Amino acid sequence: MSTEPTNPFASPQTDIAATSQPEADQAYPMTATATAAIEDVPESHRHKVRTLGMRFLLGLPNVVIPITLGILFYALAAYGPVWLNLGGNASLALLIASITLFFTMIYVLTNAFCQDRWWESLIRRQIDTRPAPWLRSNEPACEFVTLTSTQPKSMASFQLGSNEAEIIDIGMLQLDRAKGEMVLECDNKRYRIPRNSLLECDVQQIKLQSPWTPVVKIACQTVEGPHEFCIMPADVQPWLAFTQRHRKKQAERLAHEIYELPAVG
Repeated sequence: MSTEPTNPFASPQTDIAATSQPEADQAYPMTATATAAIEDVPESHRHKVRTLGMRFLLGLPNVVIPITLGILFYALAAYGPVWLNLGGNASLALLIASITLFFTMIYVLTNAFCQDRWWESLIRRQIDTRPAPWLRSNEPACEFVTLTSTQPKSMASFQLGSNEAEIIDIGMLQLDRAKGEMVLECDNKRYRIPRNSLLECDVQQIKLQSPWTPVVKIACQTVEGPHEFCIMPADVQPWLAFTQRHRKKQAERLAHEIYELPAVG
């Protein structure tokens, strides 16, 4: 890894670096003069949002919508010409129109159902029930983010393609300029990362659920040693969510804000 200063606006790199437990002799572009604190959320409040059942429930529309629309538009393309007594050219035109409308409706409806907005609502409510969270969900400059691994997980033998990273947590992020730190209150863990504990803050690309996704890779110094993870900003504009340019701009914006935190103390 280069020891040149990190540029948060550099083009995303296609290689995926170390895991959350990097090698002891790994070089970083920044030098830490403080340590970050990472703790488990109290057990009674841990893993209450991103449960298997809730993941299935919020992922269901992405399966149900295409199947339902597929059945409707198959019926339209297959039986429409007979019902409407159309000729060959009209039947072909109806088929092309049905296919176009099918994919358009899938795009519109799946984007209208924005998962991140639901996850944000759920995690905010969960944080507000905690006795002593490190941040409150209604505090200013607080945004929903997804945390991912920095190294791909192993794929099952029947799955095709290269390995993928995995989502490890979701939560709320606040950048406190007065204290010069970033605070994360997540479903499973909480993080307090001073600016001068950062070892790396850079925009990279990871393979997450098939597409290459721009994320902010964070490496920070803890009492146990360097700790790495990636932050993916929320899709707050669902109609732009699938454009790489929008995702890249979101990641660059967050990396810049973290990089520009003052080194207090």
